[in-house]
Amino acid sequence: MFGEQHYYLSHFWRQLFNSLLIAVSVGALTLLIAAAAAFSISRLKARAGRLVMNLALFTYFIPAAFLAVPMYRTMGLYGLLNSQWSLVWAMVAIATPYAIWVLKQASDKLPYELDEAALIDGATPLQLFRYVYLPLILPSLVAVGTYALLLAWNEYLYAFLLLSKDTEVTLAVGLGNFLAADDSPWELLMATGLIYALPPAAIYYAFKRYMVSGLTAGAVKG
Repeated sequence: MFGEQHYYLSHFWRQLFNSLLIAVSVGALTLLIAAAAAFSISRLKARAGRLVMNLALFTYFIPAAFLAVPMYRTMGLYGLLNSQWSLVWAMVAIATPYAIWVLKQASDKLPYELDEAALIDGATPLQLFRYVYLPLILPSLVAVGTYALLLAWNEYLYAFLLLSKDTEVTLAVGLGNFLAADDSPWELLMATGLIYALPPAAIYYAFKRYMVSGLTAGAVKG
């Protein structure tokens, strides 16, 4: 397995790197978009903020599998098929609504006196976002970032649909190829699956306390 000495493992390390690169990209972009949106809705009182929140929750009434064909068509229109960016943007689109909702709830718990004090001291909205808002919602940021990263790491359907080259797919798709053969080497499949499961397990245990406090922030109002 480590030497890529089997047909289904000929791109093992490249596919593992693809999974890591895509997952980290999805986590970073989801955090950037969701944090900015939640800040605008909660602290800057952007117009139509309530509508955005309702639409964000409404998206989860539609199963992700139902959106696979429209997503494939959309990526084709933008020329992103067979590009890893297609999978990145697809997963960002799926993860961001929930991330916005969690960060908005956490933001609502922050006292507005902090914003007023910063604005009186001459802080701009960007400085308020960077030096006041982000540090105070750090647990929620870690929670939604971890959620988005693990969502992208474990994704199979969209990775299989949007990517076709063996050197571009994620390891989840590579593992799926084992099941397509009549004489699957189960010992290699189990060993590869174990390695594939180690990074998300390590991430979860590293940020477990942030996950609990961050995802429940704002769930109960005092």
